[in-house]
Amino acid sequence: MPSIVHITHEAIHASGGISSVLKGLITARAYAQRIGRTLLLGPLTDPQGPDPLGAGGAVVYDQARGIWSGEVGPALSRVEIRWGVRLVYGWRTMDSPSGRVGAEVLLVDVSHPPHGFNDFKYYLSQRFGLDSRRHEGTWEYEQYLRLAEPGLDGVRALLGEDQYPCFLIAHEFMGLGTVFKAILEGDRRLATIFYAHEVATARLITESHPGHDVMFYNALRAARREGVYMDEVFGSQDGYFKHALVRQAWRCDGLFAVGDWVVEELRFLGPQFARRQLDLVYNGVPAAPMTLGEKNRARGRLQEYAQGLLGWAPNLVFTHVARLVTSKGLWRDLMVLERLDPLLASQGRNGIFIVLATESGRRAAGDVASMAGEYGWPLVHREGHPDLSGREVDFDLLVRTFNARSRALKVLFVNQFGWDQASCGPAMSPQMGFADLRLGSDAEFGLSIYEPFGIAQVEPLSYGAISVVSEVCGCAGFVKGTGTAPTGFIQGAYTRLERAVDWRGALALEAEHRHQAELRTSRELAAALAARLPSGPREAERLLDEGYRTASRMSWERVVQEYLLPALQRIAPPG
Repeated sequence: MPSIVHITHEAIHASGGISSVLKGLITARAYAQRIGRTLLLGPLTDPQGPDPLGAGGAVVYDQARGIWSGEVGPALSRVEIRWGVRLVYGWRTMDSPSGRVGAEVLLVDVSHPPHGFNDFKYYLSQRFGLDSRRHEGTWEYEQYLRLAEPGLDGVRALLGEDQYPCFLIAHEFMGLGTVFKAILEGDRRLATIFYAHEVATARLITESHPGHDVMFYNALRAARREGVYMDEVFGSQDGYFKHALVRQAWRCDGLFAVGDWVVEELRFLGPQFARRQLDLVYNGVPAAPMTLGEKNRARGRLQEYAQGLLGWAPNLVFTHVARLVTSKGLWRDLMVLERLDPLLASQGRNGIFIVLATESGRRAAGDVASMAGEYGWPLVHREGHPDLSGREVDFDLLVRTFNARSRALKVLFVNQFGWDQASCGPAMSPQMGFADLRLGSDAEFGLSIYEPFGIAQVEPLSYGAISVVSEVCGCAGFVKGTGTAPTGFIQGAYTRLERAVDWRGALALEAEHRHQAELRTSRELAAALAARLPSGPREAERLLDEGYRTASRMSWERVVQEYLLPALQRIAPPG
C-alpha cells in the first residue's frame, strides 16, 4: 500500500482548519484500508518545550535530549549531520468514532538554516523563477523553505526502500518548499500534491478591496470568460510571498481544492493551472443522529443562559462561531437580523443571536470572572485589556447600535475562545459545553466574503439548524452534490448583478455597490429564514431528518472514498 506524507504547520498543534482536515482524513476507515503509512512533517515550533509532540505524544527519537531508537536512530542521525539540524520523531494519536488512530510525526528544528540553504534557493530561482531575495525578511516564507531539504531527507530515511510509492501532500503554501525539492530531484517514486485549502492571493484581494466579494468574483468570472488571468487584472502579485509560492504549484503531479470556488481561483492564477486537471477534495462534515428532545434540551440550556443575562428567555437561538476577521463578514449578519427583526415581531416570536468570535486567544478564567462581576460581561463590554481589542471594538459598536433599535432580536457578543463556565463566567451553567452551541442552535450564520469551504457554517445542519451562508462558501457545492436540497440550507447571492460586466467593469465595483448588494440580499435572506424557521415539532423534526441525511452524504468517509482515493489513484507514481 502507498504511503502519504502530510506536510503541514499543524502537525501537532491546531492553529486553523487544516488540523481538522488531517484528523478527518486519517481517521476515516477507507483511508486506513488503502493507505499503508502516514507521516506528518512540519517544523519544530517549540525547540525548548518539554512535549515537542504535544500532550500524549510519544517521542521515539530526539538525539538532542538523549532519546535514541535503534531502529531509526542511525538513519535520522545521518540526516541531522548532513544538514546540521535537529530532528524529532515519534507518534501522536487522533480520536475517531471508531477508536484512536496513530500517526507518525517528523519535526525539523528550523531555528537555523540547514547546510547549503542558499544553494537550494538558487536552484528554486533557476528552475522555478522563485526569487527568495524578495521574501528573506518574511519568517513564514523562510521557515518552510528551511524545512524542505532535511524534511525530505528525513522522510526518505524513515521510509527506507520498501514504503513506496509515496504521496507528498503540501497542505497550503507551507508544504510547497518540500515538494519543490522533490520535483528538483526528480524522484519518480514520489508523487507531489498541492492541497489548496484556500488561494491566498484571492483572499488578500477580496479582503482588502472595498468591493470585497462583489468585486472579486465578478472580476474572476468575467476574466475567465475572456481568457485573462489574475496578474493581468490586478497587476503582479509576486511581491506577496504566498502568491509567489502558490503560483508555482502547477508543477505538482496533483492539485487538490477544498471547494468549487477554490478550483476557479486556482485556474484564475494562470494558464498553467487552467490547463491542468484539478481535483475537488471537499472537507467532511460530522453527522450524528439526534432526537428533537435532545435538541430542545440543548436549546433550553442556551435559553436559560440568555435569560440570566437578558432577563427573558428567547424563543429562538441563532449562532455564529468564527474568527473575528474581515473575511467572515460579521456585519452582514446584523444586516440580515435588522430585516428579520420586524418579521419575527409580527409572528410574536423573539430570539437571541450569539456571536462567539474573538481576535485574541482564550481569556483567563480569572479575567472572565472579574469582568463579569465588575460590569456584567459579556452582556456589557469595555474597551481595552482584558476585554475589547481592535476589531472587537468595531464589532461591539455595531452590536450596541443594533440592540438599541431592535425589538424581537438581541445580539450577545461573546469575545472569547471557548463555551463553558470557566470561559464565559458564572452566569453560565456548569453543565454547558460547546456542543450545546451546536445542538441548540436554530440557525448558524456564515455570510463570508471569502470562505474556501466553511465547516462551521454547515456543521449544524445535522442538528436540525438552518445554515445561512453566502454563495462563495465552498460547502455549497458539496451540499448540492449530495443530491438533496435541504430546507435548512439558505444561500445569499451577494455577487449577483443586475447586468453583466466585463472584468474592467467589475474592478469599478466599490463599497457603495457592495452595500447595495448587501441590502438586497439581506432582505432576501431574512424573508427566507423567517419562512423556514419551524413553527412546531413536526417542522422541527423535518429539519432534523433532512439535515442528518444531507450531512451523512458529506462525511469524511465519502470524501476519502469518492474524492481523495480516486484522485490519488490517477496520479500514483510507480511502486
